Amino acid sequence: MTLKRTLLAVHAHPDDETITTGGTLARYGAEGVRTVVVTCTQGDLGWVFDPDLVGRDVGTLRDAELESACSMLGVGRLVRLGYCDSGMAGTPENQRPGAFFRADLHEAADRLVKVLEDERPQVMLAYDAMGGYGHPDHVKAHQVAVAAFEAAGAARPEKLYFVRFPLTWSREFVRELREAGIDAPGSAPAGADAGPELREIGVPDDLVTTAIDVRRYLPTKLAALACHRSQLPADHFLRRMPPELAQRLWAYEYFSREVGPIVRPAGLEADLFAELD
Repeated sequence: MTLKRTLLAVHAHPDDETITTGGTLARYGAEGVRTVVVTCTQGDLGWVFDPDLVGRDVGTLRDAELESACSMLGVGRLVRLGYCDSGMAGTPENQRPGAFFRADLHEAADRLVKVLEDERPQVMLAYDAMGGYGHPDHVKAHQVAVAAFEAAGAARPEKLYFVRFPLTWSREFVRELREAGIDAPGSAPAGADAGPELREIGVPDDLVTTAIDVRRYLPTKLAALACHRSQLPADHFLRRMPPELAQRLWAYEYFSREVGPIVRPAGLEADLFAELD
């Protein structure tokens, strides 16, 4: 029996799925691949930036936004692991009851293994060891994803990728935004507050193995971003980009292949399912 092609992405908070992998999810969903998003936390410590939404319960609000965004992206299944947001590194919220940061690694990984057993994805997406920019929930999401991947036995995906921001692209992203009169905080192309200790987000270009062309699906990604109104109101820098600038800066989403067939194409891989039967 040939299993349906399935792609599973592990994310920390609502909106991460769209900002970092929205084009990829939209593309593969449109191509008939079953896409599964696992969101580890409720994002309940997020600030509400849209004034029309101030006063509403943040966790409930972001959960509804996540549902809408995943529907927009054509996600086949959304799984919530149900942990609480841990806040930024070194804050007291890291240790609050239910925080993902203090969750038992094996218990959290077991939750994810059950999803892998149910879905049997051939390809799994996760963050790198820094979680992209060092947020405790992103780092923990990486740890949980890798632990689950290693513990999944027969349900282990054939390929594991980490989300990457190549430095050349990251620097160009910030430069072009500022030239367009759009202030990008720090140099955080993912739209995150990198914190005072991190001056730049990105990895050396040579760590990147894979570039997924998502130009055709940029309108879908932008529509999904708009679903996350509490975090990304209309005046947020990621939503203020002129269409032609967004089309150029978000033409590709980047990954590094960590586990999978060892045959490498000349240049960057263009398909997450390449070399799979």
